[in-house]
Amino acid sequence: INAEYMGHLLSVYFFSVRLCCVVFFLMFRWSMSRTIRAATPKYVRLLATNEPDQHIPIPTRQQLLIHAFRSSIPMVGFGMMDNIIMINVGELVDMTLGVTFGISTLTAAGFGQMCSDVSGMATGGAVDAWVSKLNLPRHNMTPEQLQLKVSRLWGTVGGCVGVALGCLLGMLCLLFKDTEKADRLKKAQELTTIFKSVMDEGHKIVDADRCSLWIYDKENDELWTRVTIGDAKCKNILDTLRISAKLGIVGAAITSGETVCIDDVYKDARFNPDVDKRTGYVTRSMVCVPIKDTNGQVLGAIQMMNKKSNNGSPSTFDVHDLKLISMLASHVGVFKLTI
Repeated sequence: INAEYMGHLLSVYFFSVRLCCVVFFLMFRWSMSRTIRAATPKYVRLLATNEPDQHIPIPTRQQLLIHAFRSSIPMVGFGMMDNIIMINVGELVDMTLGVTFGISTLTAAGFGQMCSDVSGMATGGAVDAWVSKLNLPRHNMTPEQLQLKVSRLWGTVGGCVGVALGCLLGMLCLLFKDTEKADRLKKAQELTTIFKSVMDEGHKIVDADRCSLWIYDKENDELWTRVTIGDAKCKNILDTLRISAKLGIVGAAITSGETVCIDDVYKDARFNPDVDKRTGYVTRSMVCVPIKDTNGQVLGAIQMMNKKSNNGSPSTFDVHDLKLISMLASHVGVFKLTI
């Protein structure tokens, strides 16, 4: 099972779990409402249906405001806790499972929401206990007055305002987070896939001994490569190699935006032998083809080294090889644009 399929499978699974939880919650509310209605005295039910009852006075405006205020305070705590947990757990899932299995950001947010809901259920009593210790003003309304439609309306409005305020306060943690970190990690993972899929077969199309994909870091004016393949001694020696964008033959190709083909690199003054010294590899012939986007901006370069003839002896790159490498560079440019 590949990572993309696993990501879709997990998305469907957790969506199903959340849907079941919502259905269960609605059924529970419906059952409780029927139970409460059956146990509620008749005169209170008459109040709920707006039928007049002269024995229950209407709450004053000040009582209603205090009732709304007391209803909002616990919701502030719930909303703040809900958003803080959802954001932090969602970010953690996005940067771990999201990068590994290709799970979308929305799925990661679903994970975070699930954890925040569970935490809300588990800590609801603690929040209520904390609020009860506060010296909040008392509305002095009777239980019958609290059942009035106007009282329930003010309590609901107060709770909604409290939840909204708590959620906004919980979102303040976003000011201290790198919100683009997960996207960068996902792009790095996709770029690694491009490295492997292209470079594992790239050198074979022109019978080259080694092939490297260089990416241009415009911000730091550097070139970097992650995968280098070739003979067994040099394979996977380097994880990430960075050089100045102005050094070497590949730097010349990036700077000029033109293909550079050399039969003997040690006779060219632009060649940078530092890579050979670090890897122990000896470079003879080389071709560097820049990778460009549709606007002509240079994104990187494909570097082929040490062309081999049919019998395995050293050879040089010809015009046919350059066309094939240029075609490969065009395809890599399209893939690079998608990430």
